[in-house]
Parts: sequence; C-alpha cells; structure tokens
Amino acid sequence: MGFRGMSPKQMARMMKKMGIEQNDLEGVKEVIIRFADKEWVIVKPQVTFIKQSGAETYQIGGSKTERSLSGAAAPSSSDVDIVEEITEPEIEIPMEDAALVAGQTGVDIETAKQALKETEGDLAAAILKLRR
Repeated sequence: MGFRGMSPKQMARMMKKMGIEQNDLEGVKEVIIRFADKEWVIVKPQVTFIKQSGAETYQIGGSKTERSLSGAAAPSSSDVDIVEEITEPEIEIPMEDAALVAGQTGVDIETAKQALKETEGDLAAAILKLRR
C-alpha cells in the first residue's frame, strides 16, 4: 500500500511503529536563522518537531525575509531566544524496509540500504531509483 491512500491517523500509527514521533508546534511567531553577516526571518512559520532514533529535528515552512547584519552589533546572549545546534543524524534503515526494497527491485540488501539512505528512507523513491 502506498502513502497516498493513507489517512492521517494511519500515517501516524505507521510512523509510531517505526519509532518516529512527529508534532506540530503551535503558537510559533517567528524563526530566526542568524549567520555572521545576515539573518533569515520566517514569520508565522509552520514548525514540525520530529524525533527519530533519539535525534531531534525541526522542520520549518514559510516565507523568509533576509536582513543584513552589516554595521549592526553582534547580538547579545539576551537577544537569542533559542539556540540549538541541529545536526543531521545518520539515517538508520530498518531491515524490514531494506528487505522490502530489495524484494521489489531484485537487488541485494546492501544496495537497497544504500538507495534508502540516498532517498532519506523514502521507500517509494528508493524503489523507483533502483528500477531506473
């Protein structure tokens, strides 16, 4: 069964079985990503918190505006509301997923795992990639 025919409840149950917790964060007013010389400001963002294999990821959607920081003083620690280093975790591929992709495409498990890593665990994309 593909993901298109799934209801949101079915999708949530499947993600929970896979050890993925996902929540929309309500009430977020803005997200600021600060660089050395500029900052991106996303007002009224859609923020989703995803926890998988102990790694926390935040997905941010919305329109960004860019502001230059040249000539401005560096922000003090009191100007920063939330500072968190976000690292991209190594994607862990469940054996069941690799076996499914291998079975659908006729490749070995390692090739299936590699395709799943390249597609960030997307089963359908991995199968399509290997069938080409």
